[in-house]
Amino acid sequence: MNLPSPTAGSSKLTTQGNLWSEILSEADRQKGLKRKNVLLLSEKHRGRRFLLDKLSSTISNKHKPRKVSKTTALALGYEVLEMRDEGDEESAPPLSVFYPPSSAENLLKLVPASLPPNSLQDTAVVILLDWTKPSLMVRELLTWLAWIDKWVESSTEQGEAEEMRDRLQSHLQHYSEPATSTSSGLAAYGAGPLLPLGPGTLTLNQHGIPIVVVCTKADLMDTVGDEIGMKGAGWEERTDWIQQVLRTLCLAYGAALFYTAPTQPQTYTLLRTYLLHRLYTTPPSLHSPTESNTPAPISRFPFPHRANVLDRDAVMVPSGWDSWGKINVLREGFDPARVAKAWEVGLNRAAEVAKGETKEVEDGEEEDVEDLWEGMIPDTERGPKPSTNTSITTTVEPEQNFLSRQLDLLMRDPNRLDPRQQFRSALTASASTETVGPNLTSSSSGGTFSGMGGVVGPMGNGGLNLPGVEKVINEMGGSAEDLKEKFARLGRKDSTRPGGPLSPGATPGAVPNEALHNFFQGLLATKGKTATPSKTPSPAPPTE
Repeated sequence: MNLPSPTAGSSKLTTQGNLWSEILSEADRQKGLKRKNVLLLSEKHRGRRFLLDKLSSTISNKHKPRKVSKTTALALGYEVLEMRDEGDEESAPPLSVFYPPSSAENLLKLVPASLPPNSLQDTAVVILLDWTKPSLMVRELLTWLAWIDKWVESSTEQGEAEEMRDRLQSHLQHYSEPATSTSSGLAAYGAGPLLPLGPGTLTLNQHGIPIVVVCTKADLMDTVGDEIGMKGAGWEERTDWIQQVLRTLCLAYGAALFYTAPTQPQTYTLLRTYLLHRLYTTPPSLHSPTESNTPAPISRFPFPHRANVLDRDAVMVPSGWDSWGKINVLREGFDPARVAKAWEVGLNRAAEVAKGETKEVEDGEEEDVEDLWEGMIPDTERGPKPSTNTSITTTVEPEQNFLSRQLDLLMRDPNRLDPRQQFRSALTASASTETVGPNLTSSSSGGTFSGMGGVVGPMGNGGLNLPGVEKVINEMGGSAEDLKEKFARLGRKDSTRPGGPLSPGATPGAVPNEALHNFFQGLLATKGKTATPSKTPSPAPPTE
């Protein structure tokens, strides 16, 4: 009869004990994870609210429907993001998100006081840019990165900045792109001797703060091209140039670059996974001795995804993957060294402006990154912007002021005549036209008119026989008797002049003058009473 040896039983118990120890230690390590912080920097209307909703886990979105609250009055926003999805055995702790409403200096002063004390090493910065405003991308990026350098420099303690930079450099040097068959349990770190940093890598960000640049609304980049009149290959070349510039700047800061789009939901999932990976992964120390066959450490939250620079609306470049050579592969003719130099010039000018040492840009000075950007990307913010909230106001001059000004202009006119004199001139001109001009006789077929040739309106034959003429004369000013006498003299003068209706050889074209004379004679006879128009006698036939 074979009995189990006591040595075999003790080894089995030891194996089970080690297994339970590993499980308990893993659970204890999950409970001991510190809460990390994310500083979200963006201007207004850059998709910040939408991004925060997308970064929240499916558990919080399912059980706690988010209600968009009006936070315009807050000087500094704060939110807690639940990062664990339903069915996820890996317990991801929530993230604390701080975000100022804009880049206003008085708002940014609140950021250092709002973050937990001694939490700089547990904080990552996310900068939002908007693809619907491509002309503002580099300007906003310059503003935020310059402020980050200033903020971190004033917040780090002695020796902390060097430690953070070593961690960032180690992260870049240990990164290796995962293979397509890499399981989710492996981290994106490589083994073997460390290679030196390539040209243009981590030349800035001396304090080693983790940075992620996120370009939102990437699905609308072609729509912006249509609005500014650039379509097809021309605009695609500009968008590739923008990607190359952003990758060059991210490489200098050791930052990652992500494009997000509502039409590409996986872009938000990748960004959320990468934030956890960067915040909860501690790379090996640069000063620890390493062997060529040392296995790579396993990350607590791995990121087993390959970089993507070909999908224009889903670009993803993790920190440590990129290089100047890879940037040039996207499109030939790009000079990353020129962009890096122009960026440093832009930083120096921004520092001078912050200190109040502004000076005019002279010809021959070094190229600024904003000048380089404006030469390639049209300014989409120039000109009137259609907006339903914008009310167009017009200042109207008071009516009395307008009338007074017009009266002054009329009074200064040297050719101005009295209205009554203008009325007499019109009658005289009409009479002269009748004697000089041709006679127009009424004709049913020809459509011509007889009487006062060239006169249209109430001064025609029909208008002079209306009872309202006396009322108009009274409103013109002066006594009625004086006006009647003047018109009587005028009628007599017209009747006795050569060519008048009473002169020898008068023509039928002079009939209206005689009718006018008889009309006003009737007015004189009534002594101010309402006169009825008398019938116009037929003119005598002309004597031969």
